[in-house]
This record gives sequence, structure tokens and C-alpha cells, in this order.
Amino acid sequence: MALVAVLAAVLVAGALLPLWPALRLSVDDERLGHLSLAEGEQFTLSYVHSIDHLPIEENLEVRDGELVVDSTRLRQFGAGMGHIPGEGTGRADGEWWVIEDMNRPIGPEVAIRVGTAAVDHRLRTPDTEVRLSPCLTSRRVVVEPVRISTLRLLLAGDPQPHCDEPSPG
Repeated sequence: MALVAVLAAVLVAGALLPLWPALRLSVDDERLGHLSLAEGEQFTLSYVHSIDHLPIEENLEVRDGELVVDSTRLRQFGAGMGHIPGEGTGRADGEWWVIEDMNRPIGPEVAIRVGTAAVDHRLRTPDTEVRLSPCLTSRRVVVEPVRISTLRLLLAGDPQPHCDEPSPG
């Protein structure tokens, strides 16, 4: 009987302990949901540059609970974009310019002021893409690495923002 109680306690603890890496998305300080992200996997923040109107993809990873920009893909150097000497290496990749091995730490979270539909902010993991611009224009979205329990992982809702109609823009 004691063995059954111990096994039950272990199962409950295993279901409740925060073991699994994930990204938590919050909108204006309210939780939107979680995206699974395995150790060593990258996620991508993509958008269209507001001045040159060309796409940009920033690839980030979680290292020791902090976000680190690993690489950036862009079509041309726009305002505030480009290769910073001593920060990674750049190379052409078809129509894209890729800056790799940047290793730029940005802290425990990234806050995004979501742009209009033309800016098309998206967050992409290997398994999921979340389109932010259609419903969250001008809202503050925070992305932060967390660990979640097996139970939360199993019961986690879809982190896709839901709206009745697209935001103006």
C-alpha cells in the first residue's frame, strides 16, 4: 500500500513540476499561452521592416534562461539593420543576406510592440507559427522562456490570438 502511495505521489509531482522548456506569450501582461521549444531549438521573430518594406527574420534561442539572438536574415540593409563588426559573420543566401553566429544576449524576455498587418509580426517555432499582427496591432507582446509542467503542457490552450475581425491597418 505504501508503494502505491509513493508511486501516486511521484506521478502527481511529475505532472506538476515545471520540467519542459517553453516560450510564454503574454499580451498587455495577460497570458496568451505557451509554445513548446525543446532544448537547443531556435524560434524566429519575423516582420516586414517599416521603412524599406522588406522581410526580416531574427532567430533566437534560449541559453541558461536568457534569450540570445543567433542569426538574422534580411533582404537588404535598412535603417538600423546590418552587420555589426565583431558580431557574427555575414554571407549571401540567394535573395537574403544572413548574419550568423551573432551570439547577442538580449535578456530574459523580448517585448514586441506589434505592428499593423503590413508589418506582419509572426513568431515561429519548429512546430507552430503565431500570427500577431491580425489581432494585436499596437499591443505589447512579451515572449519569455519558461519551464512548464507536464499537466500544463497537455492542457495548454492554443496560443493563437483570437479576434472577431482583423485590426485596422
